[in-house]
Amino acid sequence: MPTLNEYLGGLFSSITDARVMADVQTVQVAEQYAKHDLLKHFSVPRMRISDIELTIPVAIEGLTERSGYQLDPIGNAEFKRVNARELARLVGYSELPPIAAQKLLTVLDSRIAALVEQIKAEGDIQKPIMTFADRIVTDLFEIGTEAKLHEGKFPDGYRQDEITKFTSELGIGLVAGVVDKPVLDQLTVIAESHRLREQRPEDVIRIRMKVSEDGMEWQTLQRDDGSIERKLLPE
Repeated sequence: MPTLNEYLGGLFSSITDARVMADVQTVQVAEQYAKHDLLKHFSVPRMRISDIELTIPVAIEGLTERSGYQLDPIGNAEFKRVNARELARLVGYSELPPIAAQKLLTVLDSRIAALVEQIKAEGDIQKPIMTFADRIVTDLFEIGTEAKLHEGKFPDGYRQDEITKFTSELGIGLVAGVVDKPVLDQLTVIAESHRLREQRPEDVIRIRMKVSEDGMEWQTLQRDDGSIERKLLPE
């Protein structure tokens, strides 16, 4: 049976593949237009995805557990959620743009794992949390600069040391130590229509999701020393 993340990831991958197929078709149409005496004066049609709303019925078949160290008492997942929210707020956003937000969540995973290990090794929270705050805020400023937050004006007006201090105080207020406890891991789901019909109505959940397109494009940058650099940046 697929896990929930595999099933949802497959849906997102299929939507991306559909966009790729549409772009390939656009290229073929553009070539036809270019060869036609009249059509070459027309704009080439191109499909873009605006918003796709999905209602996905699934039934939970199983839940695996594993033992692992967690930040006590808040837990790693909630600590990650709170920090992501507060870091975005501290640089002027109720919610970061999608690509920047995903990059921040990814580095939070690694920084929180390092934080747990450091607290385990040292038996204290003060220094590990200060280290965590310094590193995650450095990550945040790098992500924000790359993503051109505030239309490229970031980090003007935002002092990194002040945000680091706030993040450190936030962590100290949330964490008392680490504890080894069971962690809910992967959900296995039933998604096949014929099997869903066999489930009791109260056992079926419906996930409502909205998918929006956020394109990337290659940009070529020429540095002062004449070197050329290509970066994949949001459109």
